[in-house]
Amino acid sequence: MRQETEVSDVSQVIAGAYEVIREIGSGGGGIVYLARHLRLDKQVVLKVDRRKLLAKPEALRREVDALKNLSHTYIPQVYDFVIENESVYTVMDYIEGESFDKPLKNGVRFTQPQVVHWACQLLEALSYLHSRPPHGILHADIKPANVMLTSQGDIRLIDYNIALALGEEGAVAIGRSLGYASPEHLGLGFSYSSESVPTHSRGDVRATTVLDSPDTVVSTNTPPPSSSSGKKIMLDVRSDIYGLGATLYHILTGSRPAHRVHEVVPLSDKDYSRGLVTIINKAMDPNPDLRYQSATEMLHAFQHLRENDPRVKRHKRMRMMTAIICIAVLMFGAFSTVMGLKRMQSEQASLKLAEYSANAMADGDSVKAVQYALDALPTPGIFTSNYTPQAQNALANALGVYDLEDGFKPHKVLELPSETLKTVLSPNGKTAAAITLGELTIYDTETAGVIATLPSMDSALSDVEFINNNRLVFAGKEGICLYDISQKQKVWTGKPATEIAVSADGSSIAAIYKDEGHATVYNGNGKVASEINFEGKKQRIAVNDSFANPNDNLLALSANGEWLAVSFGNGALSLFNVKDPNGTVELYDKSEFFHFEGGFSGNFFAFSSTGAKSSVFGVIDMHSLAQTGGFESKNPFGVIANESGIYISNENKVVRINPISGEQVELAYTAADVASFAIGKEGTLVGLKNNSFAFYDSDARLTMQFKGAFKADFVGMNGDYAIVGNRNTPNIRVLKQEHNPSIFDYDSSYVHDEARLNANGSTVMLFSLEQFRLYAIDGKLLKEVKLPETEQIYDQQYKRDKKGSRLEVIYNDGHTDIYSGDTGELVGTEQREQPDLSLYEQFFTDTLKIASPLEGAPVAYDRKSGKKIKELEKDAYLTYVTQVGNNVITEYVSTDGERYGLLLDGKTCETLAYLPNLCDIIGDRLLFDMTSGQLRETHLHATSELIAQMTP
Repeated sequence: MRQETEVSDVSQVIAGAYEVIREIGSGGGGIVYLARHLRLDKQVVLKVDRRKLLAKPEALRREVDALKNLSHTYIPQVYDFVIENESVYTVMDYIEGESFDKPLKNGVRFTQPQVVHWACQLLEALSYLHSRPPHGILHADIKPANVMLTSQGDIRLIDYNIALALGEEGAVAIGRSLGYASPEHLGLGFSYSSESVPTHSRGDVRATTVLDSPDTVVSTNTPPPSSSSGKKIMLDVRSDIYGLGATLYHILTGSRPAHRVHEVVPLSDKDYSRGLVTIINKAMDPNPDLRYQSATEMLHAFQHLRENDPRVKRHKRMRMMTAIICIAVLMFGAFSTVMGLKRMQSEQASLKLAEYSANAMADGDSVKAVQYALDALPTPGIFTSNYTPQAQNALANALGVYDLEDGFKPHKVLELPSETLKTVLSPNGKTAAAITLGELTIYDTETAGVIATLPSMDSALSDVEFINNNRLVFAGKEGICLYDISQKQKVWTGKPATEIAVSADGSSIAAIYKDEGHATVYNGNGKVASEINFEGKKQRIAVNDSFANPNDNLLALSANGEWLAVSFGNGALSLFNVKDPNGTVELYDKSEFFHFEGGFSGNFFAFSSTGAKSSVFGVIDMHSLAQTGGFESKNPFGVIANESGIYISNENKVVRINPISGEQVELAYTAADVASFAIGKEGTLVGLKNNSFAFYDSDARLTMQFKGAFKADFVGMNGDYAIVGNRNTPNIRVLKQEHNPSIFDYDSSYVHDEARLNANGSTVMLFSLEQFRLYAIDGKLLKEVKLPETEQIYDQQYKRDKKGSRLEVIYNDGHTDIYSGDTGELVGTEQREQPDLSLYEQFFTDTLKIASPLEGAPVAYDRKSGKKIKELEKDAYLTYVTQVGNNVITEYVSTDGERYGLLLDGKTCETLAYLPNLCDIIGDRLLFDMTSGQLRETHLHATSELIAQMTP
C-alpha cells in the first residue's frame, strides 16, 4: 500500500515546480513518475522514495550535491532533490527507451557482441561513479530493471535514490534484488580470513583460478560464508561488480541468476565465447577478493577480450615466425610508420580539441574555446601534423576576429563554489554577486576575479540585491546585511531574512524570512521603519528550502518605498501601504495561481499570475488603485517592471507595453519560447527554452545567438556587461558589449543586396537588381539610380581593374549597361553574348574549378585532374569565388537572405574561417556590411598571427 505522502493525484504539483503527468514504474524502492517542470516546460523523471528519511540534513545535502554534480554519457543527469511531507523526491533526465527487464520478460535474446558493447558502456559509467571524490559513489542495485536501452542502442544506468556516497569504510548493504545482489548485500562474508590469506585493500587485484575444465570458474580455498563475526559486512565497488556480472548473465542467457549464490550455474564456453564466460564468471565470484577489483579492471578485460581469446593467441604464435623474418625488411619503414601514426594521432587530437572549442563557444565560454583551439594547434614538428583547418577555424571563431557585429560577446566565466541560486549585476554591470548554498561571492565582471566571499543564509531561498554600484544587501548568515564593496565591510546587520526587495531610490529595503507571517522594512541606515503583518498568510516555499526554491514568489517595493507588493502560497496577491496599516489593497485574497512575477514602474504596478491552466497579466494605477489593462493567456507571462518601463514575455515574444494605452513595442521575436529575459540600453537579452540565448538590438534585430547545452534560467544586463546562468551548473557566463568602428555609415532602411568600395576608396555603392545609390566615403549621397527593365536583368557584377571601378548590369538578351563606380553615371552600353539562363555557373582559381548548378550544392574540383574535392554549402546560393593567396573565399546568400563568406583551404576546400556579413574583398582587406547601417573592415589574419596575439 502506498504511503499517504506519495503522489496520489496526477495533477499534483511537487515543490511548486514539478507537475506529475503519470506513473511510469514502481518497485520496492519507490514509485517513478513522468513529470513536467512547470517553469522550464520540460519532461523529467520524478521518483518518490518509499524509505523513511533518516539521514541528517547535512549528510543528505553532501550526498545530493555529489549526485547532482554527476555528468556522464551513460548516466542520466540528476537535477534536483526535494523533500516534501517527509518523502524524498529525485528529479532527473527523462530517457526515451525501455529498461532491459521488459524485453527479457518477453523472451527477447541478445547477441554476444551486443552484450559486450553494453558491458563496456556500463563499466565506463561505473568507473566514473566509483572514482568520484572523496571516496566514490556506489550504485548498489544494478539489475536489468535499472539499465535503460535508448532508441539509439546505447544504455543509461538509472535509479539513484538508492545510490550511496561511499565512506572511508565502505557502505552498508541496502539493495537486495535477489539474483543480482552480491553476498555482501545479504550479509554473507566470503572473503578470506586474515589467517589464511594476506589482507588486501579495495582495488588490489586477486586472480581467479580457472580449472582444467573450462565450464566452471571457481575460487581456490574459499571458506564457507560467515556473518557471525559481529562485524557488519560493508559494500564496496566489488559489490557493484557482482551486480553487473549478474545483469550481464541475465541479458546474455535470458535467465535470471539463482537467488542463492552457491546455486548459480556458471556460464560454459560450450554455449558462449570463452573470454566472455571467464569475465562474467569472475565478476560473479562469491569471494569479493577474487572478483575484478575495480570497474576499470573489468573494462580492460572486455576491451582486450579478443586478444585474450586462446584461438587468437594460437594464431598470433603461428604468425610470430613470419613476423620475425619480416622484421629486417620492415625496419627501414618502421620509423616512417611511427611518424605517420604519431602524425595521425596528432591530427585526431587536433580535430577533437577543435570540436571541444566549438562546443565551448556554443555555450558562450570564449575563454575555454580559445584555450581548446590553441591546444588544437601544436607546434609543428616531425611527429605533429600541420595545422588542421578545423583548428584554425576554431581559433578564428573563438577570437571573433571576423565577427564585427556590435553586441554582447562571450567574455569571461565566473566559477562559483556550487550551483547558482541567484546572481545579479550592479547598475553599471562592473560587479556581479552570486548566491550559492551558504555563500555569497562578489566578482569583478571584467577580470572574473573574486572581490569578496561572505557567509549567507543556509537556504536555497537566499536573496541578494544591489542598492547602488558600491553597496548591496543580502541574506547573511546572521541576518539581512548591507555590505560596502569598496570598503570591504558590513555596514549594518538586521533580522534573519531570505527574500529581499529594494526600492528604486535605495531608501527602503523589505525582507521576509522564509514563511514567516510578516515583512520587515528597513531604511537605508538599517533602522526598522515598519513591520507589515500578513494576517496569517505566508509565502510559498518548498518544505525543505535547503534544496529547492520554487521561485514563485513576488516581493517588490515601489520607487520611493511607499508600497510593498507580496504574493502568498494560497494564491493571494496584496499591495501593502508601508505607512498606513489600513491601506492594504487585495488584488486576490485567494486564487488558483501559484507563480507570480512583477514590480513597480513609476506610478504603476505590473504583475503576472500563473496557474496550472492559464496566466494573467495586469497593470494597476497606484494613484487611482484601478486596473488600466491586462491580458490572459494559456502560456505564462514573464514580467519586468522598473523605472525604465514595463516589459513582458509570452511564448516567443518580448514587448514593452504602455501602461495607459496598452500599446506594445516588439523588442524580440525569438525562435523558441522565452525562459528569461533582461532589458538594457543596447537591447534585449533573451534566454530560450531550446537551450540557447540571444541578443536583440534596440531595433529588435537579432545580433547574437548561442546554442548550448544548458537553458538560461536567468540573464542580467547592465552597462557593457551581461550574465547568463543555469541553476544546475556552478558557472556564470559573462558577456561584454563590443563596439566596432565603421568606415562608412548609411541609412539602414535602404534596401540593397550588395555593397562595394571603389578602387581608391573614395566612394561606396549600395546596389540591388532594382536600384543603386552611390555615396562619398564621408556619407554624402552622390547619385541614386532606378534601373530600367528590372524584370529582364540577369546579373550584376561590380569590377575594379585598370579600367577603373564600375557596375555592370547584364540583361537576359546580353546587352550590358555600365555605370561608373566613381560618379554613378551611365558610361556605356555593350552587346555581349547572351548568358546561359540555366543559371549553371563555373568559377576558376589557379587550382580549382567550382561548378554551381541550378539545384544542389556547388562542387569543387581539382582544375588539373578534374578530381572531385568537396561539396560546398548546400543550403545557400554561391555568388562569388575569390582567390586570396593560396586560399579561396567563397561568398553566399542563405535562403533567408543572410550574406556570408567562407575562407577555404586552397587544396582541400576545408573551412578556415566563417565571415559573417562579408560584402567585399580588396587584396587582404575584408569589408563587412552590417545590417545596422555601417561598413566595417578588417584584414585576413594568418593563423600564426592569431597564435602570436594569444602568446605572452
